[in-house]
Amino acid sequence: MNIEELIRIHDRNQFEIKLGYLINHKKKKTEYDINLYFFLPNNLGINRYNYSNSQFFEDLYGYVRLITPKSSLPDLTERIKSIINSMNLKKDNIDKHFGYINYELKITICSYRAYLRDFAKKVKKNHYSNENINNLVKEIQAFRHEIKKLPAFTENTNQQPLKDLLIFTDEYSSLLTVMYIFRIYDFLSKNKSDINAQILNMINNEIEYRKLRGMSYASEDDSKNEELIYKYSVFKKYFYNILFLFQKRREDAVEFRHFLYAIAAGIAMIFATTVAFLSQKKYGNFTLSFFVALVISYMFKDRIKDLFRQIFENKLFFRKVFDFRNKIYDPERYNLFGFYKERVRFINKNQIPEKILQTRLQKADSSLSTWYTGEDIMKYEKKIKLNNKKILKSFNDKIEGLNDIIRFNVNHFIRKMDDPSVTLHTLEKGMKKITASKVYHVNLVIEFKSDEEHSSYKVRLILTKDGIKRIEIPGYDIILTNS
Repeated sequence: MNIEELIRIHDRNQFEIKLGYLINHKKKKTEYDINLYFFLPNNLGINRYNYSNSQFFEDLYGYVRLITPKSSLPDLTERIKSIINSMNLKKDNIDKHFGYINYELKITICSYRAYLRDFAKKVKKNHYSNENINNLVKEIQAFRHEIKKLPAFTENTNQQPLKDLLIFTDEYSSLLTVMYIFRIYDFLSKNKSDINAQILNMINNEIEYRKLRGMSYASEDDSKNEELIYKYSVFKKYFYNILFLFQKRREDAVEFRHFLYAIAAGIAMIFATTVAFLSQKKYGNFTLSFFVALVISYMFKDRIKDLFRQIFENKLFFRKVFDFRNKIYDPERYNLFGFYKERVRFINKNQIPEKILQTRLQKADSSLSTWYTGEDIMKYEKKIKLNNKKILKSFNDKIEGLNDIIRFNVNHFIRKMDDPSVTLHTLEKGMKKITASKVYHVNLVIEFKSDEEHSSYKVRLILTKDGIKRIEIPGYDIILTNS
């Protein structure tokens, strides 16, 4: 697992965990277990009595998608050429091949974005050469040259969805090019590298092309920038829907729950019937004593039923059964790719596995750690089963596996926090007032288990009343800031 992609700050109030489930081509099915342990300081006021399962799942948002197929830029260019050649041969009935064109173009654009993103990361780490930059510029120009041919095919179709697809492919790939090349340019400047004039020239040419085609571009006009950001968000969802998988959720073991409720009702009925028979035998029919006995038996029957329902819920159902069961489908053909079960429970310290405890205490040797001053522990469990063969048969591309994105909102955690800043005094350079952040630490241990791997990672959320200030991964000296 790539630790640098494990977690990120999504916005001021939300963080994202990204997990990868690889497909084993030799096995029919694969299984993964994910456990998230939240170590919540007592002063946050989050515990089993005031933070329910339903509140947790309101704060949790997750989605599953295929891992983007990886390709080199020359391969992606050849793929676009192949699509164009196919459309040239089928100009007269191009509408009938919308499914093929839609899949090929969307997958290609997703791979193009992934390639630019990964290249930008290499440049940021200074893992590049001038030759790499020169090759990138040439390869992007070749790719965009082919993409620009797509809008011309709108004349061969009357279907608006196909027209939109061809135009959007050109516009979104252009937008991606400008965005990531600007990012690469920025990283090159920070590394004090010789700026390649080709990069600036390519950016300028792409912006001029966007102006000529009436596309949005960054400027000092706030309304146009707003439109640009909105379009980027819509385009991303439009193209990535080819990778996103549909999920169908239901409560887990509903039939078992109702069976237990029926047993509880049966026990209560046995009590009521027994009282009725005994009182009838002793007092006879149509007597006041018999009437009072029936009323009392009815009163206790309801209480006994609720008592046993609660016992079954707490002692059996709540401990053994999961909260939800989610089926994962291919949205296009509705093939069942797998399912996962999930639940959340507050646990005691003696229920924490030794490996998780060691990870939690990693770089926390101070007696001021909230582990020693008091924490409530919440455990989120997720068990995944994937049908490898069905997934592989459903796509033309080589699929590595699935990405599971878990997004969590910390608003409930910060409700009872103090103000985000505190006034201090200092004598440095004369007496003056300064402000310092009032922060709270929430430690999170992420456990990942499969047949091939069993690993755990400690993450520390640094929170204030305003939200997430930063995220630390102590074992790897990684700090993510909310910027």
